[in-house]
Amino acid sequence: MRSGQVAPIFFGIFIALACGSNVDESKVGDGSAATGNINTNNNAGTGSINVGSGSTTGNPGGGAGSVDPNSACAQSSADGQPTQVDLYFMVDITGSMNCPVPETTRCEMANGPPASGESRWTVVSAALKSFVADPQNQTLGVGLRFFPVGGNSPGGGNGGAACNANSYAMPNVEIGPLSTTAQPLTTAISAQMPNGTTPTVPSLTAAIDHATAWAKAHPTHRVAVVYATDGQPNGCGATNTVEQAAAVALRGALGTPAIPTYVLGVGPDLANLNSIAANGGTKTAFLVDTTQNAASQLSAALASIRSTTALDCSYTIPAPPTGQTLVEGKVNVSYTNGAGTVTPVLQDPPNTPCASGSGWQYSADKTTINLCGKACDDVKADKGGKIQVLFGCDTVVGNPPK
Repeated sequence: MRSGQVAPIFFGIFIALACGSNVDESKVGDGSAATGNINTNNNAGTGSINVGSGSTTGNPGGGAGSVDPNSACAQSSADGQPTQVDLYFMVDITGSMNCPVPETTRCEMANGPPASGESRWTVVSAALKSFVADPQNQTLGVGLRFFPVGGNSPGGGNGGAACNANSYAMPNVEIGPLSTTAQPLTTAISAQMPNGTTPTVPSLTAAIDHATAWAKAHPTHRVAVVYATDGQPNGCGATNTVEQAAAVALRGALGTPAIPTYVLGVGPDLANLNSIAANGGTKTAFLVDTTQNAASQLSAALASIRSTTALDCSYTIPAPPTGQTLVEGKVNVSYTNGAGTVTPVLQDPPNTPCASGSGWQYSADKTTINLCGKACDDVKADKGGKIQVLFGCDTVVGNPPK
């Protein structure tokens, strides 16, 4: 998804039983394409979708047209809101964060004084503070926890408490809107003194557990973990491995609710952190080469993490009216711009990554609708725009991306 300021989008929901008949909606549809006849019109702006007639015309590739919300199978309405997205950061303050950048020789300082000039920690902490202060991020909820714990400094520890996931159960700053957490986050970041080794599995376990508990307590929010580290697992015994950390990330991604894990690696030789990101549902880690301009890479990585989570274009699906049930294969989406022109937003074909799509997709748990590609760009660019989701008529699916 694309980053950018979120436009205040109105979200109208139209739900009804199908066209005057007694329809059994107890079974969820399979999200397949409309069963009516689809006639393609490649002239943008001239296509139309008549959702109440039994035949569907339009531009399945995502072109302009109109969806009639007053058709017999889409008459009831309810309002929804853009989905609140919360990011929970688990941030490495181990001793190797004192290593200098750019690194001209390999550095693995387990403990020791900070490097003169810039270090991994100075560039990471500056990037985090910049992310917190960025106006584009103010719609986010953000919380933070540092690791490891114990030892003789705020960041120390080589065993014991540092290797216990319970040590990281409580955040340094609880998740909350950046309008209220920005100052506590900045203060907490400034107070850290890197020291100790790397309890990857315990800290990631705690991050997934806390994010899961938060998501369950806030069911209309989407919650993700951002795991920032500068090294491979170190200490804490034979179970503290990348493979075990990847298994923890997989548990989060497959959980209910699903918690994706984004991995931000800062340092040399971190490619195997990609397995944690892959199992966490985010494909690959964001790896910062500390022999190059680490500060600019970190800023770009954090911006990309934000944009790739579909933060700006996710909408909670409101509960249907009393006595009705959401049928997955009877949903259509339209976009009305500020000038009143209505355009259908066609569902992306199955297995289309949102980054490659141009229409809309369900979230994995079917609780939200995500706009992708051009559909997301159009909505964010138009402060007077409106998204409408039409329920009761066969879903129209677009063409696969080229």
